[in-house]
Amino acid sequence: MSFWARKEERDERLAEILLSISEEAAILSAIGVILGTVFVLFQLRHMERHRNLDISMKLFEWAESDRLRKAFTWIENEFQFQDHDKHKAQEASNSEASDFPHEATAFFEQVGFLVEKKFVDLDVIGDRLGWHVVSNWKKLEPWVMAVRRERQDNGFGQHFQRLYEKTVEYVKAI
Repeated sequence: MSFWARKEERDERLAEILLSISEEAAILSAIGVILGTVFVLFQLRHMERHRNLDISMKLFEWAESDRLRKAFTWIENEFQFQDHDKHKAQEASNSEASDFPHEATAFFEQVGFLVEKKFVDLDVIGDRLGWHVVSNWKKLEPWVMAVRRERQDNGFGQHFQRLYEKTVEYVKAI
């Protein structure tokens, strides 16, 4: 075999090795990209959980505030809605009758909005505030409906109402 024939054979062998290395590098690069993507997804999921936890903790702090706890207690023990006219008269003489239903509704409206937009998980809210959601909606529903009619605003308390419905389904499922 001549020198040139062996050189061509060596060149072919070298080309095969380089092609093999190139293919292996492409496979390793693809694996690296996949692993990098998985890592980023785990990090994003962790960030989402952290955000969820942060928002949940702020909601729980708000729920534990003196003013809102007084509103919950007052609604549970003293709030009696018979009709809108009687309630209007009661509001005029009692600031709690005016403020507390609005405060509780505003709180649960916010919570319902955050759950609906998936900023907070329903299971976190259901476990911690589920009883308050259900009991407050049952007491406030006639008042909310009367306010909707008076204002001609079907959106008033809608997130609260959907939160109640979702919470009831959640409680039944566990």
